[in-house]
Amino acid sequence: MFVDARELPAGSVLDAAICIIGGGVAGITLALEFQKRGIETIVLEGGGLNFNAASQSLYQGENLGIPYDLQATRTRQFGGSSNCWGGWIRPFIGIDFEPRHWVPNSGWPFDLTELERFYARASNLVQVNDHGFEPQFWHKHLVGDRSILLELNDASLETMVSKFSPPTRFGRDYRMFLRTAQTTKVLLNANATEIATLEDPSVVTGVHVATYGQKMMFVRANRVILAAGGIENARLLLLSNRRDQRGLGNQHDVVGRYFMEHPRIRRGQMIPAVNAAAFRFYDARYTYHNPKLAVDGTSASAHLGLTEQVQRDEELVQCRTYFRACRAGEDSKLTERFHEIYNAICWRHYRDFKLRTFATVALGSPNLMASLLYRKLRLAAKSDYFQIESVIEPVPNKESRVTLSEQRDRLGLNRAALDWRVGDLEKRTHSRMLGLIKDEFEASGVGHVDLERTAMEPELSIIGCNHHMGTTRMHIDPHMGVVDQNCTVHGIHNLHVAGSSVFPTCGNDMPTLTIVALALRLADHIKALHGVHESIGAFGAGEERAQAV
Repeated sequence: MFVDARELPAGSVLDAAICIIGGGVAGITLALEFQKRGIETIVLEGGGLNFNAASQSLYQGENLGIPYDLQATRTRQFGGSSNCWGGWIRPFIGIDFEPRHWVPNSGWPFDLTELERFYARASNLVQVNDHGFEPQFWHKHLVGDRSILLELNDASLETMVSKFSPPTRFGRDYRMFLRTAQTTKVLLNANATEIATLEDPSVVTGVHVATYGQKMMFVRANRVILAAGGIENARLLLLSNRRDQRGLGNQHDVVGRYFMEHPRIRRGQMIPAVNAAAFRFYDARYTYHNPKLAVDGTSASAHLGLTEQVQRDEELVQCRTYFRACRAGEDSKLTERFHEIYNAICWRHYRDFKLRTFATVALGSPNLMASLLYRKLRLAAKSDYFQIESVIEPVPNKESRVTLSEQRDRLGLNRAALDWRVGDLEKRTHSRMLGLIKDEFEASGVGHVDLERTAMEPELSIIGCNHHMGTTRMHIDPHMGVVDQNCTVHGIHNLHVAGSSVFPTCGNDMPTLTIVALALRLADHIKALHGVHESIGAFGAGEERAQAV
């Protein structure tokens, strides 16, 4: 059932066994699982079913570190960031979970085997097939003899494969399941403003909610799950400071710290020694959601990664590198300006739009149209070079963090302030990755790598992947993390956190599949608690209602 909070009377009090804050990937996954069990659940979604610029503006914030647009990198709408997700899918690997002595603050409370059993269920939810990620399989079935599979030095570089979800728009694809659910209520345009507790802050009682007209109401719940994203999860805990000015769950000043984002750097060109079409297995522009390249409905793309051996031997973090086919004379700045206009129209960011951007695009339109047509038709055989783009694993840094800004939003709440930092280990890893690619490609005769062609100052060339992680990290020690191994906030038995904000480390792979897997794991944990200790709601015939904890 969907209810617009704006239509409810001011001062309304709603009751549920579980209140989920956030209607994105993690929140919807949890709601679907609780629906199956018949657990009475309320999902709080700050946006509506469709995009709204006024709602989106609540994501504005203050930037203190590497330039980062807090509004453009998130979507305040039912379905969350799945509404703008590119669909890249790859699970984490064993080394992601290990404490590595050369990576400060690394290591999870469990290993890969704990999540492996949830990845298959997660794959079903994101609508990808159950084939593995072996490069030989995908090369054979996608391109075969039409493209090479690089014979690499196994000690340093390896071919890796990512799948593409359609992509799944959680708010659209699972809307009907939730609309017809008798025990699940999705409250739209319902902005969580504070998590309420007893005088003893170890027990959560519910969530204060406000509409855009500042109509106030309260959701009373036996259990609350924060699933509002890597920035909002931390922000809401910090805003919930009625009992403790430090914020909820922040006794040891960890909430908001260890913010991670995948640094993305475009640098260099690869000029192939053979026909560019022979390199198409590694061409992200050719393979990306290409309907001609699919196995059982799922397409995939190859990229290069650092082997575990070279990571351990040289004390590096992970790095994956993509190649994007480009036409001679293609003006990347021009196309970037075009996409600025496109995004301004789509997201209605007119106030941020600059007329000189439009002028640049208008003056260069002939070349722009040729470039866009080239990209649309995926003319790999006509490519003259490949742009090199790398994504690096971020190192957990205590000083990379989300705090509360003095600026306030239209609800009167402190906006988020972000200080994103990238350290020397990430930059050293990137430099080493490019060096290995250059040596490998030129020694094998694949092509020439020109690293100076697009070289920029490192600080200026770093952009993000819109992956917000780590601000409520998982750790068994409350001095080092906000949640325990079961994603329960330390010291608060009925408050949990879902999503990538609990990642202690995050490798260099896309977080969505792991977000879903962790949400499924948390759902199973909470369902077990309800089955044994607090069977709240209509579970089915013959089951008794038990007293809430």
